[in-house]
Parts: sequence; structure tokens; C-alpha cells
Amino acid sequence: MSQRNAILSGLSWNTVTVVLQVLIQLVYTAIMARWIAPADFALMGIVLSLMGFAEIFSQVGIGPAIIQRKEVEQRHVNGAFWTAVVLGISFTLLFVLLAPWIGELYQMPDLVPITQVVSTAFIISAFGVVPRSFMMKYLSFRSFFKASMWSVVFGNLVVGLTLAYMGFGVWAYVWALFAQNMIMTLGYWLLEPIQVGWKGTRQGIRELLRYGTGSTLFNSLNYAATKVDVSMVPLVLPAGQLTFAGWYERSAYVVSLPITIMAKLSDNVLFSGMSKMQDEKERLQKLVLLTTNVLSIAIIPTAIWVILHAEWLMTFYLGNQYQGSGVILQFLFFAVIFRTLNRVSDALLRAVDATFSASWIKAIYVMMMFVACWLGAFWGMQWIAMGIALSTAVHFLMGAWKGQKLIDGSFGQVLSITWNGWRLGIIVLLDTLLVKWGCFGGESNLLEIVITLLMMLGTYVVVLYKMPHWLGEGSMNPIAFIPERIRTRFRL
Repeated sequence: MSQRNAILSGLSWNTVTVVLQVLIQLVYTAIMARWIAPADFALMGIVLSLMGFAEIFSQVGIGPAIIQRKEVEQRHVNGAFWTAVVLGISFTLLFVLLAPWIGELYQMPDLVPITQVVSTAFIISAFGVVPRSFMMKYLSFRSFFKASMWSVVFGNLVVGLTLAYMGFGVWAYVWALFAQNMIMTLGYWLLEPIQVGWKGTRQGIRELLRYGTGSTLFNSLNYAATKVDVSMVPLVLPAGQLTFAGWYERSAYVVSLPITIMAKLSDNVLFSGMSKMQDEKERLQKLVLLTTNVLSIAIIPTAIWVILHAEWLMTFYLGNQYQGSGVILQFLFFAVIFRTLNRVSDALLRAVDATFSASWIKAIYVMMMFVACWLGAFWGMQWIAMGIALSTAVHFLMGAWKGQKLIDGSFGQVLSITWNGWRLGIIVLLDTLLVKWGCFGGESNLLEIVITLLMMLGTYVVVLYKMPHWLGEGSMNPIAFIPERIRTRFRL
């Protein structure tokens, strides 16, 4: 199979995996939101933010180093495995000891046992780092699909919903995560078994750590920027407003669903594909433009539609206890556009081993997000969300500029190709406003939602059949990658 076909096949399987995961999460979250109080979600948001940030350090970029490296020997496998395991155990013990301090910092005693249980994820995930990395490296996304589905279905739908129904509250969420991690790791080993020994372990560690250290710094700063708001909001809000922090956490979670799709596609497929062509600047330039175009076409019109219906969607999806949280979702979904587009630059910077040189961008991003949370807290939750959106837009511009500089590409071309998405977004904006205000007096209801959603889908269909050049010219048009027999069958 050619490299292009391998990437396209991997992209297809990974897309199916991520979309199904998100659909299951949508159902799971909607049910859990009615059985678990908003304040409990604020509590879990704190724990998961801390765990996710620490997990990056606990693996010191071992997984990305295996994916990025052109040739992987047994010594690299041995070094990666034992490094991940030792660090996983160390970080679990660290957070077990830090849990009382974390509970005292947030003045939430319930954080202590929850943090201690959730921290076991470091050990569990450590055992799956190497087999998962080989799945990504060799684009074995059919195996990844199976492991993911096993874990999500059993962990969330079986364990999580059963315990929530039985009245376990926030602990239903905790044990669902535990089960999901266990099954995912077992799935990796069953579907991508590896041989592990001791020979050459030290040398393998040394050869992986140079890239791994840079990747850790880059990823930790990036993660800190995307989670600093969820971690800070409970601290900066006045006492007694934990429910509002829960609103923010659930809004951030809803926003994370489309980002999860784009992030996993870019991290799993783009990063692997770009790593294979890391020395071919011209091919990288074309791939960056193509993926930026595809992502802009997919995310910009959708984000605009969500922004216009944010209040109704939050209340309908999570229940009446989230009424009033729509304004938070509006600003955060504006940030979704730029966080999604930035995935291309992130994958590129990691693939060409520029994580150290680009870390200053992530550091600035973290500082902007921190300032946005601190200043926004004086005026209200919507101001925090607004600051987050502006910070994310600036971050996208910095990342795109740095990426194009490294591959001798054009920053202007990256920006101009997003016009295809913005043009479709403007049409969706006008159509939605016309129906919303012309027929329903500015109110959102189920009928208006259905009509405008169908109109948005209709816009895509009309453009696809009647104005395909609106999707890009030549090889930049996604239609060019559809097999000829399908294009002929549907006259595309």
C-alpha cells in the first residue's frame, strides 16, 4: 500500500473510531448530567485536569518519540516500556501523597479519595504506551478501533451508567474512568502485542529521551493552556459559586468533543504521516494546506451554527439546571475553530522535531489563558470564556507562522485557504438568522433547530454538487481524494 493510501486508510478508520467515541460520549454525558450534580462535575474537572497534565510528564514523550523515529530497534522498545512503567508508578505514588494538599487547596475534602483512585491511571496507562505507539506508527487503526470501542462501551455505558443509576454520584464517573483505562490497556496488548526485555534498555532510553523531552515540554505547555481555565475557575470564583464552575466545566467538556475528533485525527494520523515525510518540505507544505482546508470546511460552519443555538443546546442536552450557561458555550465554541485549525501546526511541529524551538509559543499561550481567567473572574464567566477565545485565536496565528517558517511555506496561504470554510460559515450564519428571527422571533426551539440544521447540511450538498470549486482548487479540493469510481457514480 502506498504512503498516501496508508494515510487515507488510517484516516478513515480513525475517523470512524473517534466519531463513534464522541457519539457514545454524547449519550453518556447527557444521561450522567441528569444523575450527577453540576458541582460534582466541577470537582471531576479539577482532578482530570491535574491528571492529564501530569500524565504527559509521566511518559516524557516516549510514545511520540517511537512514532517520530524512522527506525525503531528492540532497545528502543525495552527502554520505552520500562521508562513508562517506572514513571507511571512514581506519579501514582506522588498523587496519592499530594491528594490531601490538593483537597485543602481547593477546600474540597472529597477531592482527596477521588484523586487517589484516579491517579492509578498513571500505572495502567503506562503499560499501554508502547503497544499503542506502534498502532499509531504503523497506522493500525482497525486494531485501535477495537480497543477503543471495548473500553468506551464497557467503561462508560456498562460501569458508569449502572453505578450512576444506583446512586453512586461522582464515584460512578470515577470508576467508569478506571474501567475504561484498564480495558483500553488490555486491548492494546491483545491486538498489538510486543516483546519486552532488558537488553540495550539504557541506550534505548538515551536515544528516545532527546526527542521525548522536547515533546513533553511542548505537550505539557499545550495541555496546560487548554486546561488552565477548568482548573482555575473554581479557585478564582467567589465562595459558594461552585455550580457556576460546574457550568463552565460542562461547557468546556461539550466544546472538547469536536476538538477530540480533530485532535485524535491530527495526533494519530497527521503526526504519523508527517513523521514519515519529515524531510520532504514540498510535500509537507501541500499536506498542511490540504488538511487546513478540510478542517476549516468542516468546523467553521458547524461552530457558527452551534454558537447561534448555544443556550438551547446546553439546556436540552444537559437539563434545566444548566439554563443560563449558553453564553459560556458561545465564546468557547468560537475558540473551537482556532483550536481545531491549530492541530495541523501542532502535528507539523512535532513531526519535524521542532518541539523545543516552538515551546515559547505554548508558554505565551499558557500565560494568555492564565491572564484571561484571572481578569475575567472580576466581571463574570462569560468574560473568562471571551478571553479564552481571543487567546486561542492568537495561539493559532503564532503556530501557523512558526510551522510555515520551518518548511519554507507561506503563512498567507494558510490563512487564505481558510476562506473556504469562512465563506460556508457566512452562508450558514445568514440562513440561520433568517429562519431564527424571520420565523421564530429570535427564539430557538426544536423545530427551528431541525430546520436550520437541515439548511446547513443542504448548504454542503449544494456546494458539493453545484459549486465544488468553493471547496478549493485542484489538489487542495477534498473531492480530489475521493476514488474516481465514487466521483463518477455521484457526478462530483
